[in-house]
Amino acid sequence: MASQAYSVAVLTVSDTAYLNRELDRSGPLISQTLGQHYPDSFTIDHQSILPDDPSRISAAVTNWIDQLGVRLVITTGGTGFGLRDTTPEAIAPLITRQTPALTHALTSYSLTKTPLAALSRLVTGIREPPTSHQATSQSLIVTLPGSSKAVKECLDVLLGSRQASQPGPNILLHALDLLCGGSGSEVHKSMGAPGYAASPSSLTFTDRISTSTDTGQAHTCGRNHGHLHSGLHVHQTPRPRTVPSDRFKTHDFSAGPTFRHRTSPYPIITLDEALSLIDKHTSQPDQGLAATVLLPVNSSLAGFILAEDIVAATDLPPGPTTNVDGYAVKAKGSGTPAGDYHVVTMKDLLRRETSATDKQSIDLLKEGEVFRINTGQGLPEGTDAVVMVEDTELLECHEEYVSESQITVPEEKKIRILAQVEVGENVRPKASDVQKGSFVLRRGTLLSPLGGEIGTLAFVGRTEVRVFKKPKVAILSTGNELVDVQSRSKAQSEAWGFTVYDANRPGLAAAVEGLGFQVIDLGIVGDDDGATEAALQKGLSEADVVITTGGTSMGESDLLKPLIERKLGGDIHFGRVAMKPGKPTTFASVRRPSPSSSESGTDSTRLLFALPGNPASALVCFYVFVLPALRKMSGLQPSAAASLKSNPWSLPRAPVLLSSPMKLDPRPEFHRSVVHVEGSQLVAYSTGSQRSSGMHSMATANALVCVPALSSEPGSRKQLEAGEQAVAILIGPLV
Repeated sequence: MASQAYSVAVLTVSDTAYLNRELDRSGPLISQTLGQHYPDSFTIDHQSILPDDPSRISAAVTNWIDQLGVRLVITTGGTGFGLRDTTPEAIAPLITRQTPALTHALTSYSLTKTPLAALSRLVTGIREPPTSHQATSQSLIVTLPGSSKAVKECLDVLLGSRQASQPGPNILLHALDLLCGGSGSEVHKSMGAPGYAASPSSLTFTDRISTSTDTGQAHTCGRNHGHLHSGLHVHQTPRPRTVPSDRFKTHDFSAGPTFRHRTSPYPIITLDEALSLIDKHTSQPDQGLAATVLLPVNSSLAGFILAEDIVAATDLPPGPTTNVDGYAVKAKGSGTPAGDYHVVTMKDLLRRETSATDKQSIDLLKEGEVFRINTGQGLPEGTDAVVMVEDTELLECHEEYVSESQITVPEEKKIRILAQVEVGENVRPKASDVQKGSFVLRRGTLLSPLGGEIGTLAFVGRTEVRVFKKPKVAILSTGNELVDVQSRSKAQSEAWGFTVYDANRPGLAAAVEGLGFQVIDLGIVGDDDGATEAALQKGLSEADVVITTGGTSMGESDLLKPLIERKLGGDIHFGRVAMKPGKPTTFASVRRPSPSSSESGTDSTRLLFALPGNPASALVCFYVFVLPALRKMSGLQPSAAASLKSNPWSLPRAPVLLSSPMKLDPRPEFHRSVVHVEGSQLVAYSTGSQRSSGMHSMATANALVCVPALSSEPGSRKQLEAGEQAVAILIGPLV
């Protein structure tokens, strides 16, 4: 049993009770039964009445479990055959693990009371919150009929009848104990206690199930899984511990339309939940050398992420340098007062150094001389200040002469200094830019195409640098209707409809390659499971991330989810997202030998993003879902921005002013826009029609304005107004 009371939520589903709470009999019955008879085991934290609206039912249960940590949700009502009875349809997509035996126990017991129980569509199951990182954070959902009499009968099964002389086990407490990581030892001990199962006749319905073996002999399967204390030997028919329905959410596409889902088995999750799941299942590069590569320092480094800290090997500058054009002088002591001086050039100093016999004591600059120097140049020995050229006058030049090879431009010979300078004037000290041993670039820094980072590597003298390998990206388009724009085939009418040009692969490839990632083109495959599987296997063997478009919805030829789960052995982490465009977006991970690993036989997790087939949807979903994963896999450091808490590798967001109204949809929407800098503000202009089938809505777009969902509350606003502030995801440079 639990060391503390389990949090319980009770939901009554009824159109009539929603309008008049006094008509609700079943909800209070559940709360009173749990609260009064089991006060130490259950606490009723939430109780609500909703109409027969599946979206509101789903939202309430999801919020209780995922956000508020409720361990047990019991609903009553909406489980019959009536047109408004939709509780099973609302609850089934929320379940991550089925409990068919529990449903069977409730239905079978009810059938012993009335044959009308056959018209009840009860659903039970276990839900694990999508963002949970703990196996013990699972919750139990039980749907009961609306009749208070039927509810009482079902509670007898779940809690063990307290009126019976030999009460059965408390199934609810046992189940919750196991879901919270318990062993269930107390229940099993009680099942072996004297008198619990003294004879087969003392067993209640919940304690025995009559089965038949393949020899036709009936056996009683006791809950002690072995022997009853009466001496009756109990055998259980051998059976597998799992069935395909437990392992797979998807339908078997080879089984025909009868077994095809009519509603999606994947719950619609929020955008934040989806981004969090991508973060959870996307790994950063390993720390070892296998995840890195040593490359020369040149422009081809753009887009890579540093895999090492860059430390200055020397002081920069290595000695004092001038920060102006002028004349290096000796200011210490009597210095170089205003007056006339002979000008010495670099050629003169080199000639003196070459002809000197004692290199150690040579005095390159003599009394009455100054050295002509340019900005950034090191000061010669014996000088400690620079007179600006603006503080001098030219008095005399060397004569011009002509040689066989060239005309020599005359050099300055004599100048007049108009003002005396102090020591260190117009001079940058040694190590004033970078000190030896200091960090100039940190591991995880993006070597951007803007040039600053690559220039810094050259500045400190690095000829090569270690960077993280970039993930390879494979792109596949699916659909019988698609034609490659570069092929000889043309988009045309067909007997079954018409063909269209594939815009997804060219658009996605441009985006991926423009960000510096290698693309593996898997081409186009028709709606054929064999061809699609072969293309996916190729992508998984050669790339780190596979992007597909099309085949993710509920059509008969939408094969991606079943193939991922049943043929590729992948784990589908989500299959629907509450957003527009991109609702059927699917994210999965698959274990395969690493294409980039230097060690044979090393497995790694491949990511698979099955994006919608509509072109605008596919490109929007790339920036929202795929790019954060690529940025993380590339070794980029996470952002600390609070707006990116769900996935700190997402693209940055910025406040923008709307130039025109934007209508609200029941789902949050990403409105394709062009953001201009106007004065001190960013202003967003819509690209026009936002239909997801039109790729042209992405043309010129450099931002996705985040439009919130339309509220269901009466009188709520229908659109964002022009001049109003909104938040936009920046996907390209500002214009």
